[in-house]
Amino acid sequence: MAIDRFQLADELNALRDLASQKWKDDPLPVGPAATERLKREIEENDLHKSIAELETDGYTILPPGKAAPLDLIERLKVAMERLLQSQRTDTMGSSSGLGSTLFHMLPEDPVFEEALMAPAPLTLVSYLVGYRAKLSQCTGLIKDQGAPALALHADHSGKFPAPWGKLSNYTVVTWVLTDYTRENGALCVWPGSHRFSRPVPPDMIMAHDHEEIRVIEVPAGSVIAWHGSLWHGAVPRTAEGKRMTLVLPHVRDSVQAQEMFWASTTPEMIERNPARFCTLMGLTSAGPWIQDGPSIERLQMGPSVGSQFE
Repeated sequence: MAIDRFQLADELNALRDLASQKWKDDPLPVGPAATERLKREIEENDLHKSIAELETDGYTILPPGKAAPLDLIERLKVAMERLLQSQRTDTMGSSSGLGSTLFHMLPEDPVFEEALMAPAPLTLVSYLVGYRAKLSQCTGLIKDQGAPALALHADHSGKFPAPWGKLSNYTVVTWVLTDYTRENGALCVWPGSHRFSRPVPPDMIMAHDHEEIRVIEVPAGSVIAWHGSLWHGAVPRTAEGKRMTLVLPHVRDSVQAQEMFWASTTPEMIERNPARFCTLMGLTSAGPWIQDGPSIERLQMGPSVGSQFE
């Protein structure tokens, strides 16, 4: 059955009108103001060390309690367990080393909005991909005993032609909901590889024991963020039980998000969140436009030239 494109355009424009009002009440900064606000948020959230690690290693780890109170971790786990019982999980993920995968989670529970809007991780997102970053996915990964290794890769691979520039166009915020250990199938990274600006060579994608690889063993409640060019993967899981992770990739405003969040956002979600939530949902971007063509007003809401932090 064909989609009613006129109805879809009307619904999208209604959401954009709500977003526009939020944006006018609390506009995101541009140019020098964006740089100054970012400096202030880095200071307020005590992230100087994390910023240095993003530059040198290509990733950083926020310890438990830094990103959000630990009760949020428990509520995220409860919500994911509920979705795991009620939704069909992706079957490709378990064989690929990702684990069983839950997609399209954001509209299912406001707790995921809380994680998305947590100030410290969002400041890291601003530093890496700008204030007008969009959420690209809201995905849950559940890895059981016997899950194979996840091949080493960079998130820029397959999305942007190499060699890549210094800036990150895609960045991941990972909420560690259960302890990361080698036996639990933890994330592993090649520190500094984001400066290579190229994909992992084919003969290295399963080189999890290479001397440069670092296995990230951190307790539940930690949050990990990394540059889109960083080489990373995951080691096999040998322990019993489940490894649970909430993954929130972000992209720059000019990049197409992997999920169509503008199609699943509700007025209630807009109302209960700050203005930046609308931007993360893609509702303040110039595109997409549907049956009614582009909007001059939305084009005027786009970022001004002047700062990489826009």
